[in-house]
Amino acid sequence: MIDQIINYNKTFVEQKGYKKYITDKYPDKKLAVLSCMDTRLTELLPAALGLKNGDAKIIKNAGGLVISTFDSAMRSLIVAIYELGVKEIMVVAHSHCGACHISYEHFHHEMIARGVTDKTLDTIRKCGIDLDQWLEGFKDTPRHCCQRIHH
Repeated sequence: MIDQIINYNKTFVEQKGYKKYITDKYPDKKLAVLSCMDTRLTELLPAALGLKNGDAKIIKNAGGLVISTFDSAMRSLIVAIYELGVKEIMVVAHSHCGACHISYEHFHHEMIARGVTDKTLDTIRKCGIDLDQWLEGFKDTPRHCCQRIHH
């Protein structure tokens, strides 16, 4: 699959398909949107919000969550605000999210089945990562949406 994508990209570049997407790094609407990485939202999210290329910084992760003060979502939001001129942050959740109701217990079984050892997982824990908390999903989508944050 990756080879097909790379070949498509070569043609895309050769035909200058990127030209209609050219913009700069500063979001025109001074907006950052934190949302889920769900594939159903790839085109739907910008369309539903009326956003075009260059309007907003779109930050995606599993569940559209800020897990801790020092996670990558928070880092991206800080960069968006202090380096790229973002004034508002929008957090968008969705129904039937894959990150809802997940648990480390489930991941543990999947990891072991794919060859990750308990020794490796113990090493991660020794580094200070609480896998039970880190891989815990949320329980209620409505409680994780509908927040308006102004900077």
